[in-house]
Amino acid sequence: MRTLIFLLLIVLLIAGVMLGPSAYAFYRAQGPLPGGVTLSGLTPQGATLEEIARNAHDVFQQPVAVFYDQQRLILRPADIGFEVDVNAMVAEAVPYGQGVGFWRPFLGQVFDRPAQPVDIPLAYSLDQEKLAAWLYEAAQEYDTAARPPYGVALAPGVPFTSTFMFQAGQPGLELESNLSAQRVLAALSSPTERTANLVLVEVPPPAPTIDELEKLLVARTNRFPGYVSLFIRQVGSDEEAAIDPDIAFSGMSTLKIPMAMELYRSQVDGVPDIDTSKLLSETFALSSNFAANLMLRQIGGGGVGAEWQGALRMTETLQGLGLQNTFMTTPYDTERQTNALVTPANSDKTWDTKPDSYRQTTAKDIGLVLEWITQCSQGGGTLLAAFPGQLTADECQQMLDYIALDHNRILLETGVPADARYAHKHGFVSDAHGDVGVFWSAAGPYVVSLFIYKPGWMEWELSSSIMADVSKAAWDYFTLVANGGQPPAVDTPLPDPAAPITATAPITPAAP
Repeated sequence: MRTLIFLLLIVLLIAGVMLGPSAYAFYRAQGPLPGGVTLSGLTPQGATLEEIARNAHDVFQQPVAVFYDQQRLILRPADIGFEVDVNAMVAEAVPYGQGVGFWRPFLGQVFDRPAQPVDIPLAYSLDQEKLAAWLYEAAQEYDTAARPPYGVALAPGVPFTSTFMFQAGQPGLELESNLSAQRVLAALSSPTERTANLVLVEVPPPAPTIDELEKLLVARTNRFPGYVSLFIRQVGSDEEAAIDPDIAFSGMSTLKIPMAMELYRSQVDGVPDIDTSKLLSETFALSSNFAANLMLRQIGGGGVGAEWQGALRMTETLQGLGLQNTFMTTPYDTERQTNALVTPANSDKTWDTKPDSYRQTTAKDIGLVLEWITQCSQGGGTLLAAFPGQLTADECQQMLDYIALDHNRILLETGVPADARYAHKHGFVSDAHGDVGVFWSAAGPYVVSLFIYKPGWMEWELSSSIMADVSKAAWDYFTLVANGGQPPAVDTPLPDPAAPITATAPITPAAP
């Protein structure tokens, strides 16, 4: 036993001789706080506890750089009531240097087993409302709203047919306050990483709205030296673009569309006979007023003079459908006069297009008729509801097929690709032109009804230009809708509408 004690003493003596200088040096090197202890990642600096606390306070009160994307913002801790309680942190660190804890780092060196470092967590106070307010102000200044697709502003005189008329929308940026607050707090709590990148959420651009189409068309029609009345609607929806759609205009040959509707409603059951089919074909393919008058005669019950009754019956049907501004009291190409009808449209003297007293419509009225026929061909809509048993989807499709015979690559036709599916009917007199058509785009069918008036004489080049531009803008808009707000990868410009026209069938001037 004595021998064991003696040997132990010798070992201790040797250890003391070997380690004594190192232990003494370690003892002299220790500061007010033990080695291996940090204050929220900060190595204590100072000869006294008071100096350590002061230095730590200075570090944590330094401003932090906060980045909103590439924008650098400076945040001072005092701005949001951020204060570090360094005295409490120092007090929490002191016990780690007392007793055995003082020598733990030294023993770790001796036995090559480094002591586990100790980090005192940050003790702080923060005004959450001030931080939220600071982030809110940053968001108010730097958040960017998502921009919907928008129309291309072309220089006056540049045709819309030269380019795709819409730009893709632009995404926006919004600050995400909760995650951003966490990043700001992390920067304030770090003695070295005093920067924070705010969390930003990309907001996708909204879906295109038909308001953008209307803005584009307002800018275009404002350059026209006369009156413009426009109605555009996606079939079966409430979305429409309109510019003064209730101006009274001469009905011209566009009234042949409701004439076909009334013929099918009152006289045709299923498929028209050969004679009726011939009248429909000539009425639309050749824009024949003679054939149209024979259709009116058939509507009126047949016999000489029945065309007058047919015109009145068509008018009664239209007015019963709520189209108070559309009427026909006199057949085409006749000198016999009847009493003119007074309508809300021709009673409004804001515009005066010198409309035919006996055959009138508006862009909206005639556009609605074509929309209703299109809906009917799909098995629904106003006409099937208003005339149960008198019209069928197949009959309405036949109407569209006849209307589509007006295929001469003029007016609205020139604004859409040559291979597009459409059915339209145009009409013109000396000082006014009109065209109404349904076009099948990738987004579904839509109706364009455009009437223009210029006092004295309407030049064909002027009419062709605005008709093509309006039609091209509408086609591009619905293409944009079908593409989820993105322009097509490749846009092929359409032919110049002012180029010479090669008609596929004779063009007969519309009735006045």
